Amino acid sequence: MKEKIALFVGSLQGGGAERAMLDIGRGLAQRGFAVDLVLMRPTGAYLEDVPDSVQVFALNTHGIAATLPALLNYLRRRRPRVLLSTLNTCNVAALLAGVQLRRQLPVIVRQAVHFSRSYATRPWRGRLWLAIERQLWRFADVVVTNSCAVAADLKRIAPGISPRVRVIYNPVVWPGLPARATEPVDHAWLRDDEVPVVLAAGRLHPNKDHGTLLEAFALVAGERTARLVIIGEGMERDRLLARSRELGIAGKVELPGFQRNPFPWMARARVFVLSSIVEGAPNVLVQAMACGTTVVSTDCPGGAREILGDGAWGALTPVGDHAALAAAISEAMDNPMAPDELVRRASDFSAESSISGYEDAIAVVLNRSQPDAGPVGATAEEDPAKLNSNFGMANETSKRLCRVAPTEPR
Repeated sequence: MKEKIALFVGSLQGGGAERAMLDIGRGLAQRGFAVDLVLMRPTGAYLEDVPDSVQVFALNTHGIAATLPALLNYLRRRRPRVLLSTLNTCNVAALLAGVQLRRQLPVIVRQAVHFSRSYATRPWRGRLWLAIERQLWRFADVVVTNSCAVAADLKRIAPGISPRVRVIYNPVVWPGLPARATEPVDHAWLRDDEVPVVLAAGRLHPNKDHGTLLEAFALVAGERTARLVIIGEGMERDRLLARSRELGIAGKVELPGFQRNPFPWMARARVFVLSSIVEGAPNVLVQAMACGTTVVSTDCPGGAREILGDGAWGALTPVGDHAALAAAISEAMDNPMAPDELVRRASDFSAESSISGYEDAIAVVLNRSQPDAGPVGATAEEDPAKLNSNFGMANETSKRLCRVAPTEPR
């Protein structure tokens, strides 16, 4: 058995960050690590997907004030060798815990959002969070981002941590994905080959901008027979249903909620669409391509452009431009990409490559924690060789995929 690793996330709700942490934990456990999955709240649809090889520990807390002492109690009791966290509350608590423990515990924080754009749209509370996190990032041993665009954004807003930032794409494509994509779908629209389905998947949240997708689909539906399905759940459900009625497309739009297995839906759709305002690294684009489905995406700040190879693997349209999105959807329906080519592109985002990246990052921070390796948290500027070494397959994948220049926030 390898080292004990703690993965820290708020819950296992149906979001991309939660899914990624669950998959990272499963992948590390498969490679022999003892994995603890530490949750602020033991809730969420993904709880049922936790493998037996991963132990779940619930802090039953909310907010930093209650979470920090509970996390410290867990760390002193279980004594993991490395702490890996994601999302802002957990990252702040993890970094403060590392300081409290006198930097004896290596901390890896995973940043999965495009900070400049995500925080720019929030009120003063968001800007305060950003200021707090910028001060604490210097205590991280490694800062992992899930796309080159997010990495470039972090380096712009916190240049002092640049040598510690590493790109490791999410573990999206697992060996069992093709088989799961062939499972039956309990929805009549997906069993009807006569009427093509346009599919979107993700939280019903303003950042996903499903409103623009509805307006785009209204244009498409005005010219051809088609249906739109948006799988996912969230705060925008009522507003989106009301907007579909206003646009006169309510009978052609369905929101069937969260789906534990989205792959059969993707495999049976004619086109998959991402309409987001901002992303980190949209897993759904890769998943849809892995199912052989043609994709269309907004050119939002985040990883969409690099996933689609500057538009080579799917159309990119301006954020919020429903007419351009409608035109791209129609073009994709008329001229879909070859499924085998899409599957080949999706394989660049394999779980194997991603888990190798995390395994190597763990090895690097553990090496730095040895008595003869200098203090944990010594800046990468002081000893860049140790932090830049041994990032293996994931680093090579990142180098190849990051040839597309990350775009500036729009």
